[in-house]
Amino acid sequence: MMNPVKRIAESVHEHNRIVEGAVIEGTIQSPVDFRVDGTIKGTLRTQGKLVIGPQGSVEGQVFAGEASIAGKLKGSLEVKGLTTLAQTAQVHAELYTGQISIEAGAQFSGQCHMGVKSTEAAKPAASAPAAPAAPAVKAPVPTATA
Repeated sequence: MMNPVKRIAESVHEHNRIVEGAVIEGTIQSPVDFRVDGTIKGTLRTQGKLVIGPQGSVEGQVFAGEASIAGKLKGSLEVKGLTTLAQTAQVHAELYTGQISIEAGAQFSGQCHMGVKSTEAAKPAASAPAAPAAPAVKAPVPTATA
């Protein structure tokens, strides 16, 4: 029989893992850390830390609390905390992150935005109708009198 108190303590260290050779397509959501050594195509959301191992590959949209990338990522990545790109990382993405660390040798191609992605920034600003131009006023030109 399992001790329920011990089980709760162990759950803090739980994580999900996609092993090398596995290919997953679709949407994945996880409340805990997630490690990818295989391939994911689609959307991945984790409240914990995402680790993409050296043999791992993710193509699509990724949302994570933190991220450590040593493999391949293509698409978009939104990370609330720290994003670490190891020297073996190959990232081709639009990245939004709180902090970033890039090791020498890492490959990054795309855009990097510091901070949370703002949906307001993507919306065009509402503009007020332009006021009609004021008519040109000519000042009287003084004439010389003799």
